[in-house]
Amino acid sequence: MQKILIISKKSLGDLILQMGVIQALKDKHPATQISIACDERNVTALRKHPDIADVLPLVLKDGQAKGFFTVLGQIRRHKFDVILTFGRDSQACAWGFLARIPIRVGARNQPLSFLLTRKVREHASEENSFEFYHKLAQLVSPQVEVQFPTITIDKRETARLRADLFKQRLGRKFIIWHVGASIEEKRYPVFQIIETLRLFKKKRVLLPVLFAAGPGDEKFIAELEEAVNNSEIKTPKVFFADGIEFSATAALFSLAHLVVCNDAAPRHIAAAIGKKSLTLMPSHRRHSWQVYGEQQKAYFLFSDVTIESRAVDTVEPIEVAGMIRKLT
Repeated sequence: MQKILIISKKSLGDLILQMGVIQALKDKHPATQISIACDERNVTALRKHPDIADVLPLVLKDGQAKGFFTVLGQIRRHKFDVILTFGRDSQACAWGFLARIPIRVGARNQPLSFLLTRKVREHASEENSFEFYHKLAQLVSPQVEVQFPTITIDKRETARLRADLFKQRLGRKFIIWHVGASIEEKRYPVFQIIETLRLFKKKRVLLPVLFAAGPGDEKFIAELEEAVNNSEIKTPKVFFADGIEFSATAALFSLAHLVVCNDAAPRHIAAAIGKKSLTLMPSHRRHSWQVYGEQQKAYFLFSDVTIESRAVDTVEPIEVAGMIRKLT
């Protein structure tokens, strides 16, 4: 087993969670080259990963990659020994078969699973879950051990960010509230964030708050900044960071005392560097997506919504402010 291709068309948050599998495979088979095919929007975030030899960008539309035969040609040229598919993906099943990759691993319950050589059923409660990713990895290498993903912090980036924050007169102890989310429904609403900030004085939360956002969050962070400026909130001090690229997010989080975030990539980054975090999540994802616990310094507040919803707006600001006080 010299070359492994992992195909994952999922979000950046899912990809970070899958890094634990890549690290586990690399630890077990150090000489193996691991490549990953993913959404082109996530390529930059993965190129510097020490355990990934190559990244194949996929142009996705409605979950399917454009240029089926172009991608097939790229896969053939690499001459992979193993193809591992995260999620139910008929395109990946076909690519593995047509490229004549000897070991083809994926979920049993999908239309083209007969093209796979090793497969396991993915139950509804396991869909795209941390546990299922490792079940698949163990079909590649039975002795592989479960690992939580880890991210290396760039010391130069950290020093640069610390200098920038010092210029803004932000103290050495502060809270980062990252508003990033893959879909709008996952965001904690602006008016509830404002109400949470108002409650900080009552709850004796004295640390300044730095709001951060990533690519695609520009509209939300602009609305939030305007709302803060119009709210006449005196305490705590509130700051806003420019759009943060993935490569700088871990470095920024490493400087904070606490990270507050949505059910999105930032929560996985915080856990991967062992930074204390508070995530706002729908209650029905408690079992399949909580994943981390006190060992990773991860804490949660759950929104009581229907299983079809990803909203977190039923988490009351008084709960958020109280939990932030408890964690700081």
